[in-house]
Amino acid sequence: MSERKVVYAAALLLLALGLAFALLAQTPPPAPPPAAPESGTAPAAVSSGDDSMLEEGESLYRHMGERDPFSPLVRGASAEGGLVKVNPGSAGLARFTVESCSLEAIIKTAQGTVAWFQGPDAKPYKAAAGERFADGVVISISYEDGEVVVQQELNDPTAIKPYRDLPLKIRSQEGEGQ
Repeated sequence: MSERKVVYAAALLLLALGLAFALLAQTPPPAPPPAAPESGTAPAAVSSGDDSMLEEGESLYRHMGERDPFSPLVRGASAEGGLVKVNPGSAGLARFTVESCSLEAIIKTAQGTVAWFQGPDAKPYKAAAGERFADGVVISISYEDGEVVVQQELNDPTAIKPYRDLPLKIRSQEGEGQ
């Protein structure tokens, strides 16, 4: 007799589980909470919640206040376009990254060849071989080629070398020149 009760109890349990799964399958999943608009941007118009109806410049990816994994860790300029001072206690070019400065001129003098960079603060800075940036050092300056080679330190643990040689050329509005 006890075997019969066990079989009935197992059948009732399976029936109850089947009904519970059927009820769960019929209820819709809860709606996700609305995303808060990012500061400085106007909220995008959402039409009927359809993700296929995206406006221009809008994407489905939202990092929800966390660090965006698709943006670089070290940036050449801030999002507001202000100065990026990597080493605020330093003076001259050592305050700025290589990307935040632009090569303006290469001049041959009696003391040697020097390069002039314009910093993000719109001030000129003179650099000779050995001059340091916040993330690199000037290796060579070539007057003939109109090129400055900077050994830029990389903040990438997956890189084979912790630096790269970055050649910078002078560019004018008409093309390359000196």
